[in-house]
Amino acid sequence: MDTDFQTQWDLARYFYTGLDDPRLRADIDSIVPRFREFVSRFSGRIRNADADTLAEYYDASGALHDQLQSVELYLFYRSSLDTQDTEVAKLMGEVEALNIEAEKLWLPLEQEWKELWSDTLKALAQSPLLAPHKNAIEQKANNLRYLLDESAERVATFKSRALSVPETLREELAGSFVFDMQMDGEMRTMTEDEVRTLRMHHDRDVRKRAYESLRRVYNTRQNQITLSRTYTQIVKDWVSDVELRGYAGVMSARNVREELDDTTVDMLLQETVEHANLYQRYFELKRKHLGLDTLYDYDATASIASSKRTFDFSEAIQLHLDTVRDFDKEFHAHSVRMLKEGRIDVFPSHGKRGGAFACYTKNSPEFVLLNYTGDLRDVATISHELGHAVHGYLSQIQSHTGFHSPLSLAETASVFCETLLSERLIRTLDDEWIRELMDARLQDIMATIFRQIQYITFEKRVHESIASGMELTYRELNALWREEQIRFTGASVTYSTLAEEESGWSMIPHIFSTPFYCYAYAFGNILVFALLDRYRREGASFIPEYKSILASGGSKRPKELLMEHGFDIGSPEFYRSAFRSIGAMLDEYEALIPDASRSWR
Repeated sequence: MDTDFQTQWDLARYFYTGLDDPRLRADIDSIVPRFREFVSRFSGRIRNADADTLAEYYDASGALHDQLQSVELYLFYRSSLDTQDTEVAKLMGEVEALNIEAEKLWLPLEQEWKELWSDTLKALAQSPLLAPHKNAIEQKANNLRYLLDESAERVATFKSRALSVPETLREELAGSFVFDMQMDGEMRTMTEDEVRTLRMHHDRDVRKRAYESLRRVYNTRQNQITLSRTYTQIVKDWVSDVELRGYAGVMSARNVREELDDTTVDMLLQETVEHANLYQRYFELKRKHLGLDTLYDYDATASIASSKRTFDFSEAIQLHLDTVRDFDKEFHAHSVRMLKEGRIDVFPSHGKRGGAFACYTKNSPEFVLLNYTGDLRDVATISHELGHAVHGYLSQIQSHTGFHSPLSLAETASVFCETLLSERLIRTLDDEWIRELMDARLQDIMATIFRQIQYITFEKRVHESIASGMELTYRELNALWREEQIRFTGASVTYSTLAEEESGWSMIPHIFSTPFYCYAYAFGNILVFALLDRYRREGASFIPEYKSILASGGSKRPKELLMEHGFDIGSPEFYRSAFRSIGAMLDEYEALIPDASRSWR
């Protein structure tokens, strides 16, 4: 590996020298005054704004963003490196309080936007002066119908702080859980992440004990009561907001944020449910790979690996670099630049945030956090997160308002890069490793499409039930969860717990913090199948078009952007084509089973 490559973040190069850097304190102290100055500058001007005024407003808003983002990014990165750093946590709390104060200052301006009326805003959006902000203005116009009057919005702002308590309660409660697990003849106390990892263990007894360890904690009556009350309170707040603001349905607020219409999202859900036979086929083939008579729920995420091989980071990063170099020199150059400039933190350390992420925003360099341990999934994670990072890099040509793509497009580059890496590995590995890699890829695909949509169908039933006036106990939530599980897995998975004890919903953080968020993962994966199909058919000539999609950021609505490039997300065929590709992958997976029978469908 190139000796210039760094494996730790160099935060001082981009932000502050430390928590005692006087520039940090000065920037924190400037948050509210800068907001107050901005509001004063535009107060009374928005309700009668012309194109010149709006152009001035957006330029000033971008400048304000640039002035203030360093504080939040720096504290977020410091917290990610050490979640137990109390000084960082204290400063983050202070900044959160200041941001709430600033948001209250902003409310009168939001009301002025409402006075412009939707049609006026949409007409102004056509001005050449406002071309960089066209989609943002049209999105604001679409949202105006859901804006309450100033006094109601002020109450909503105050309420939002109080209503963050249930979400925080769930996080703190789950974070306090400890799990007992017998390993190697002794009882060990583990974190939830450690136990979840053991559900992939090659030893079936270990998997079963890991599954039971999770259930022992989550299934206590006290925890089930607390988590169900927490969740239903969050849902009640969501559905009351739906009614107050006049959204068409319980999912419409999320769809508006994702810039997708209800009809398109309904089609995604419907097509996924109708192709659940692929999910069932995967589990039946997995049962055969594992040599089991019955596939239980604790077998569903099992690894089929028989090899203990690991990859050094130098080997793994070279695999990524070789892959992106063969695809596009700009992708390759950006990954090299991030490695040389201290923007990838690679290895686990005490207190470091788990998992992996990429963070990028307008006029700030992209950063990636990994917890690299050397297994095959970690190799794929490198390409996944650096795919996110190149998406952010290419989007820098957009304005502040057009930079961030909605979540429905946010997984595009990450999954695309990860798939390119997988295809490269398949060309070089022996059959046993190909079998493991195919299983890992399919497991990820099934989780990000079918399982995520199962979360959504469960959420939808819960939200609609509570909106109709029903009260749901934890036993009823458990029963609904089991019904949705069986809706997707059919008879391919045998469940080892009774329906009334199926607490899986309570282990999903997203349904508490960001309702209906998870369908964005499914949509993103389906889109990547369409992009890869074009790339395979057209080769290098498609790369500029693909990069144009990434570089568009959030400057256009997904449906409009993708239609310009020949992808019609309003057509059932868009989704069915992806499911045919998944079917072809299952054929390959089946062929890797010794003496496999192709009769099961």
